[in-house]
Amino acid sequence: MVRGKTRQTTVKTPKTNPRSAPDQLEAFFTPRAHHTPRADTPKMAASPAGSGFSLPELGAATARIERTLADIPTKADIREIVSEVREALQCEISGLRTEVGHVEARVRGLEQAAEQAAAIMQNSPGDPAVSSAIWRRLDDLDNRSRRHNLRIRGVPEQETALHRYLSGLFNAIVGPRTVSPGDLARVHRALRPQPDSPNAPPRDIVCYFTDFALKDHIYVKARSKSFWTFGGIDLQIFNDILPSTMQARRMLRPVTQALRTAEITYKWGFPLSLSVRQEDTWVTLRSPRE
Repeated sequence: MVRGKTRQTTVKTPKTNPRSAPDQLEAFFTPRAHHTPRADTPKMAASPAGSGFSLPELGAATARIERTLADIPTKADIREIVSEVREALQCEISGLRTEVGHVEARVRGLEQAAEQAAAIMQNSPGDPAVSSAIWRRLDDLDNRSRRHNLRIRGVPEQETALHRYLSGLFNAIVGPRTVSPGDLARVHRALRPQPDSPNAPPRDIVCYFTDFALKDHIYVKARSKSFWTFGGIDLQIFNDILPSTMQARRMLRPVTQALRTAEITYKWGFPLSLSVRQEDTWVTLRSPRE
Protein backbone atom coordinates (compact mmCIF):
# COMPACT_ATOMS: atom_id res chain seq x y z
CA MET A 1 0.00 0.00 0.00
CA VAL A 2 1.46 3.21 -1.16
CA ARG A 3 1.12 6.00 1.08
CA GLY A 4 0.28 9.23 -0.45
CA LYS A 5 1.43 12.60 0.50
CA THR A 6 -0.24 14.12 3.30
CA ARG A 7 -2.35 17.07 2.25
CA GLN A 8 -1.53 20.23 4.06
CA THR A 9 -4.38 22.62 4.61
CA THR A 10 -3.60 26.24 3.77
CA VAL A 11 -5.53 29.30 4.79
CA LYS A 12 -7.39 30.61 1.74
CA THR A 13 -8.11 34.33 1.03
CA PRO A 14 -11.58 35.20 2.18
CA LYS A 15 -14.00 36.08 -0.59
CA THR A 16 -15.32 39.12 1.23
CA ASN A 17 -13.69 42.01 3.02
CA PRO A 18 -13.32 40.92 6.57
CA ARG A 19 -14.15 44.54 7.55
CA SER A 20 -17.77 44.65 8.46
CA ALA A 21 -20.02 47.27 6.81
CA PRO A 22 -20.94 50.28 8.92
CA ASP A 23 -24.09 49.96 10.71
CA GLN A 24 -27.15 51.97 9.85
CA LEU A 25 -26.61 54.74 12.41
CA GLU A 26 -23.10 55.43 11.13
CA ALA A 27 -24.38 55.51 7.54
CA PHE A 28 -27.09 58.05 8.49
CA PHE A 29 -24.63 60.54 9.98
CA THR A 30 -22.07 60.14 7.26
CA PRO A 31 -22.21 63.28 4.96
CA ARG A 32 -23.06 62.65 1.33
CA ALA A 33 -21.07 64.10 -1.54
CA HIS A 34 -22.84 66.88 -3.52
CA HIS A 35 -23.68 66.11 -7.12
CA THR A 36 -22.31 68.68 -9.49
CA PRO A 37 -24.24 69.18 -12.76
CA ARG A 38 -22.47 68.49 -15.97
CA ALA A 39 -20.86 71.59 -17.36
CA ASP A 40 -21.52 70.72 -20.97
CA THR A 41 -25.36 70.57 -20.71
CA PRO A 42 -26.55 73.54 -18.66
CA LYS A 43 -30.32 73.71 -18.22
CA MET A 44 -30.51 77.44 -17.28
CA ALA A 45 -28.71 80.50 -18.51
CA ALA A 46 -25.72 81.48 -16.53
CA SER A 47 -26.13 84.52 -14.30
CA PRO A 48 -23.80 87.50 -14.57
CA ALA A 49 -20.52 86.93 -13.00
CA GLY A 50 -20.74 89.94 -10.79
CA SER A 51 -23.77 91.97 -9.57
CA GLY A 52 -22.08 94.63 -7.58
CA PHE A 53 -21.76 98.37 -8.43
CA SER A 54 -18.62 100.38 -8.46
CA LEU A 55 -18.29 103.57 -6.43
CA PRO A 56 -18.64 105.93 -9.45
CA GLU A 57 -21.86 104.20 -10.52
CA LEU A 58 -23.28 104.43 -7.01
CA GLY A 59 -22.40 108.12 -6.89
CA ALA A 60 -24.10 108.84 -10.21
CA ALA A 61 -27.22 106.93 -9.14
CA THR A 62 -27.30 108.86 -5.88
CA ALA A 63 -27.02 112.16 -7.77
CA ARG A 64 -29.93 111.19 -10.03
CA ILE A 65 -32.08 110.27 -7.06
CA GLU A 66 -31.24 113.58 -5.38
CA ARG A 67 -32.20 115.52 -8.51
CA THR A 68 -35.49 113.62 -8.81
CA LEU A 69 -36.33 114.34 -5.19
CA ALA A 70 -35.45 118.00 -5.70
CA ASP A 71 -37.88 118.22 -8.67
CA ILE A 72 -40.82 116.91 -6.63
CA PRO A 73 -43.12 119.87 -5.77
CA THR A 74 -43.29 120.81 -2.16
CA LYS A 75 -46.37 121.77 -0.17
CA ALA A 76 -45.68 125.44 -0.88
CA ASP A 77 -45.58 124.76 -4.62
CA ILE A 78 -48.87 122.87 -4.47
CA ARG A 79 -50.49 125.71 -2.50
CA GLU A 80 -49.31 128.21 -5.12
CA ILE A 81 -50.71 126.09 -7.98
CA VAL A 82 -54.06 125.69 -6.22
CA SER A 83 -54.19 129.45 -5.64
CA GLU A 84 -53.55 130.21 -9.31
CA VAL A 85 -56.24 127.75 -10.43
CA ARG A 86 -58.70 129.25 -7.95
CA GLU A 87 -58.06 132.78 -9.22
CA ALA A 88 -58.50 131.72 -12.85
CA LEU A 89 -61.79 129.96 -12.04
CA GLN A 90 -63.04 132.99 -10.14
CA CYS A 91 -62.32 135.23 -13.16
CA GLU A 92 -64.20 132.89 -15.48
CA ILE A 93 -67.12 132.55 -13.09
CA SER A 94 -67.37 136.31 -12.66
CA GLY A 95 -67.61 136.74 -16.45
CA LEU A 96 -70.31 134.07 -16.65
CA ARG A 97 -72.23 135.74 -13.84
CA THR A 98 -72.16 139.03 -15.76
CA GLU A 99 -73.45 137.38 -18.94
CA VAL A 100 -76.15 135.51 -17.04
CA GLY A 101 -77.18 138.80 -15.45
CA HIS A 102 -77.56 140.43 -18.90
CA VAL A 103 -79.59 137.49 -20.17
CA GLU A 104 -81.77 137.56 -17.10
CA ALA A 105 -82.42 141.28 -17.59
CA ARG A 106 -83.40 140.72 -21.22
CA VAL A 107 -85.69 137.83 -20.33
CA ARG A 108 -87.31 139.95 -17.65
CA GLY A 109 -87.93 142.71 -20.21
CA LEU A 110 -89.45 140.25 -22.67
CA GLU A 111 -91.70 138.83 -19.98
CA GLN A 112 -92.89 142.30 -19.05
CA ALA A 113 -93.57 143.12 -22.70
CA ALA A 114 -95.54 139.90 -23.12
CA GLU A 115 -97.55 140.63 -20.00
CA GLN A 116 -98.32 144.13 -21.26
CA ALA A 117 -99.40 142.76 -24.64
CA ALA A 118 -101.63 140.20 -22.92
CA ALA A 119 -103.14 142.91 -20.76
CA ILE A 120 -103.83 145.06 -23.81
CA MET A 121 -105.52 142.14 -25.55
CA GLN A 122 -107.67 141.46 -22.51
CA ASN A 123 -108.68 145.09 -22.12
CA SER A 124 -109.50 145.55 -25.81
CA PRO A 125 -110.12 142.14 -27.40
CA GLY A 126 -112.20 143.60 -30.24
CA ASP A 127 -109.93 146.53 -31.08
CA PRO A 128 -109.06 146.21 -34.80
CA ALA A 129 -105.99 148.41 -34.41
CA VAL A 130 -104.45 146.04 -31.85
CA SER A 131 -105.26 142.97 -33.93
CA SER A 132 -103.85 144.61 -37.06
CA ALA A 133 -100.64 145.57 -35.25
CA ILE A 134 -100.14 142.01 -34.04
CA TRP A 135 -100.67 140.53 -37.49
CA ARG A 136 -98.36 143.11 -39.03
CA ARG A 137 -95.63 142.18 -36.60
CA LEU A 138 -96.03 138.46 -37.33
CA ASP A 139 -95.93 139.10 -41.07
CA ASP A 140 -92.86 141.26 -40.61
CA LEU A 141 -91.02 138.52 -38.74
CA ASP A 142 -91.88 135.95 -41.40
CA ASN A 143 -90.89 138.26 -44.27
CA ARG A 144 -87.58 139.08 -42.61
CA SER A 145 -86.77 135.38 -42.48
CA ARG A 146 -87.22 135.33 -46.28
CA ARG A 147 -84.95 138.27 -47.06
CA HIS A 148 -82.30 135.98 -48.60
CA ASN A 149 -84.85 134.40 -50.99
CA LEU A 150 -85.75 135.10 -54.60
CA ARG A 151 -88.80 133.69 -56.35
CA ILE A 152 -88.55 132.82 -60.06
CA ARG A 153 -91.75 132.33 -62.04
CA GLY A 154 -92.10 130.57 -65.38
CA VAL A 155 -89.42 127.84 -65.24
CA PRO A 156 -90.85 124.65 -66.85
CA GLU A 157 -91.52 121.68 -64.64
CA GLN A 158 -89.27 119.53 -66.85
CA GLU A 159 -86.22 121.45 -65.62
CA THR A 160 -84.68 119.46 -62.75
CA ALA A 161 -81.07 120.77 -62.53
CA LEU A 162 -82.25 123.89 -60.72
CA HIS A 163 -78.91 124.99 -59.23
CA ARG A 164 -77.19 125.03 -62.61
CA TYR A 165 -80.21 126.55 -64.36
CA LEU A 166 -80.60 129.45 -61.94
CA SER A 167 -76.88 130.23 -61.80
CA GLY A 168 -76.95 130.53 -65.60
CA LEU A 169 -80.01 132.79 -65.43
CA PHE A 170 -78.49 135.10 -62.83
CA ASN A 171 -75.19 135.30 -64.72
CA ALA A 172 -77.14 136.34 -67.79
CA ILE A 173 -78.65 139.20 -65.75
CA VAL A 174 -75.65 140.55 -63.79
CA GLY A 175 -72.71 139.29 -65.84
CA PRO A 176 -70.79 136.07 -66.43
CA ARG A 177 -69.04 134.22 -63.60
CA THR A 178 -70.81 136.24 -60.91
CA VAL A 179 -72.99 133.47 -59.50
CA SER A 180 -72.01 129.83 -59.00
CA PRO A 181 -74.21 126.91 -57.94
CA GLY A 182 -72.48 127.01 -54.54
CA ASP A 183 -73.96 130.48 -53.87
CA LEU A 184 -77.44 128.93 -53.77
CA ALA A 185 -77.78 127.10 -50.47
CA ARG A 186 -81.33 125.85 -51.14
CA VAL A 187 -83.43 125.64 -54.30
CA HIS A 188 -86.91 124.11 -54.41
CA ARG A 189 -90.29 124.40 -56.05
CA ALA A 190 -93.14 126.20 -54.30
CA LEU A 191 -95.07 124.03 -51.87
CA ARG A 192 -98.20 123.31 -53.87
CA PRO A 193 -99.43 120.35 -55.93
CA GLN A 194 -97.82 119.68 -59.27
CA PRO A 195 -99.80 120.90 -62.29
CA ASP A 196 -102.10 118.22 -63.64
CA SER A 197 -102.05 119.42 -67.25
CA PRO A 198 -99.30 120.62 -69.61
CA ASN A 199 -101.09 123.95 -70.10
CA ALA A 200 -101.12 124.76 -66.37
CA PRO A 201 -98.52 127.27 -65.19
CA PRO A 202 -95.44 125.72 -63.58
CA ARG A 203 -94.72 126.09 -59.90
CA ASP A 204 -92.50 128.95 -58.78
CA ILE A 205 -88.90 128.27 -57.74
CA VAL A 206 -87.63 129.63 -54.43
CA CYS A 207 -83.86 129.91 -53.97
CA TYR A 208 -81.89 130.93 -50.88
CA PHE A 209 -78.65 132.92 -51.28
CA THR A 210 -75.87 132.54 -48.74
CA ASP A 211 -74.79 136.15 -49.41
CA PHE A 212 -77.52 138.78 -49.00
CA ALA A 213 -75.50 141.43 -50.86
CA LEU A 214 -75.32 139.18 -53.94
CA LYS A 215 -79.04 138.47 -53.77
CA ASP A 216 -79.86 142.18 -53.48
CA HIS A 217 -77.54 143.01 -56.38
CA ILE A 218 -79.32 140.47 -58.60
CA TYR A 219 -82.75 141.73 -57.55
CA VAL A 220 -81.90 145.37 -58.30
CA LYS A 221 -80.71 144.35 -61.77
CA ALA A 222 -83.76 142.15 -62.32
CA ARG A 223 -86.19 144.98 -61.49
CA SER A 224 -85.13 146.87 -64.62
CA LYS A 225 -87.30 144.55 -66.74
CA SER A 226 -90.64 142.86 -66.15
CA PHE A 227 -89.66 139.71 -68.08
CA TRP A 228 -86.31 138.09 -68.74
CA THR A 229 -85.88 135.70 -71.66
CA PHE A 230 -83.59 132.78 -70.89
CA GLY A 231 -83.42 129.68 -73.05
CA GLY A 232 -86.37 130.91 -75.10
CA ILE A 233 -88.63 131.19 -72.02
CA ASP A 234 -89.95 134.40 -70.43
CA LEU A 235 -89.27 134.49 -66.69
CA GLN A 236 -90.15 136.83 -63.83
CA ILE A 237 -88.09 137.44 -60.68
CA PHE A 238 -89.59 138.63 -57.38
CA ASN A 239 -88.70 138.87 -53.73
CA ASP A 240 -90.09 135.98 -51.70
CA ILE A 241 -92.81 137.43 -49.46
CA LEU A 242 -95.92 136.09 -47.75
CA PRO A 243 -99.21 135.70 -49.64
CA SER A 244 -100.88 137.86 -46.99
CA THR A 245 -98.36 140.62 -47.68
CA MET A 246 -99.03 140.32 -51.42
CA GLN A 247 -102.75 140.65 -50.75
CA ALA A 248 -102.16 143.76 -48.67
CA ARG A 249 -100.01 145.24 -51.45
CA ARG A 250 -102.81 144.65 -53.94
CA MET A 251 -104.96 146.88 -51.78
CA LEU A 252 -102.51 149.69 -52.54
CA ARG A 253 -102.50 149.02 -56.29
CA PRO A 254 -104.54 152.15 -57.13
CA VAL A 255 -101.98 154.20 -55.26
CA THR A 256 -99.00 152.59 -56.98
CA GLN A 257 -100.63 153.06 -60.40
CA ALA A 258 -101.16 156.73 -59.69
CA LEU A 259 -97.53 157.03 -58.58
CA ARG A 260 -96.32 155.40 -61.80
CA THR A 261 -98.49 157.74 -63.86
CA ALA A 262 -97.05 160.74 -62.04
CA GLU A 263 -93.51 159.27 -62.33
CA ILE A 264 -93.03 159.38 -58.58
CA THR A 265 -90.48 157.01 -57.04
CA TYR A 266 -91.76 154.61 -54.39
CA LYS A 267 -90.58 151.51 -52.56
CA TRP A 268 -91.96 148.85 -50.26
CA GLY A 269 -90.79 148.64 -46.67
CA PHE A 270 -90.89 146.36 -43.63
CA PRO A 271 -93.26 145.99 -41.93
CA LEU A 272 -95.76 146.38 -44.74
CA SER A 273 -95.49 149.98 -45.87
CA LEU A 274 -95.17 152.09 -49.00
CA SER A 275 -92.62 154.90 -49.00
CA VAL A 276 -92.93 157.71 -51.54
CA ARG A 277 -90.07 160.03 -52.41
CA GLN A 278 -91.02 163.69 -52.61
CA GLU A 279 -88.45 166.51 -52.76
CA ASP A 280 -85.62 164.37 -51.42
CA THR A 281 -87.76 163.11 -48.53
CA TRP A 282 -89.58 159.84 -48.04
CA VAL A 283 -93.20 159.76 -46.92
CA THR A 284 -94.44 156.40 -45.58
CA LEU A 285 -97.94 155.10 -46.26
CA ARG A 286 -99.41 152.05 -44.55
CA SER A 287 -102.19 149.74 -45.66
CA PRO A 288 -104.77 148.30 -43.25
CA ARG A 289 -105.07 144.55 -43.05
CA GLU A 290 -108.32 142.88 -44.14
